[in-house]
Amino acid sequence: MAAPALPSVPFSKRYTGFDGIAPGIKGGLQQWINEARRTSYNALWNNGAFGVREMRGKKDMSVHATGRAVDLSYRKRPHHPNNPSGRAATLEWLDRVVLHANDLGIELIIDYAYNEGGAFGRGWRCDRQAWAPYKQGTVWGGGQKTSDWYHIEISPMMASSAPTVRRAFSNIFPEIPR
Repeated sequence: MAAPALPSVPFSKRYTGFDGIAPGIKGGLQQWINEARRTSYNALWNNGAFGVREMRGKKDMSVHATGRAVDLSYRKRPHHPNNPSGRAATLEWLDRVVLHANDLGIELIIDYAYNEGGAFGRGWRCDRQAWAPYKQGTVWGGGQKTSDWYHIEISPMMASSAPTVRRAFSNIFPEIPR
């Protein structure tokens, strides 16, 4: 469900949500996935992007159907040199991405495994420019250690422009060679 920017929140942006079914993944999202993998030193990978379906446990359509959402997994891979520790290997990347969320066109991040303070996951959204802990049942699988991925939605503008995505990531992660 769309939500307007909040004038009382500095740098607040409009949250788009589901805005129609796309014919497939958009080029900007594919570039976003590639850049997320590159800038996380391949600790993240595409766990699923485009799919026409309802949100898990709800009757509303998933933003995955718009071609603007991806689930990036950080599943622990003990013999993989870039991700022997799973979630711990990606939290610094996630903090940096959230710090530059507007530049990266991020509208929503759901961190399913977050369980501090009894939370059942957490979500960052562009209209509030902040994380909010989730109560049980807010998101499917929230608060479970087996929910080893971040759901990320990007803006329609970012999803439509691979060069814009490439530039944004290069500006935010200049120390990581292309």
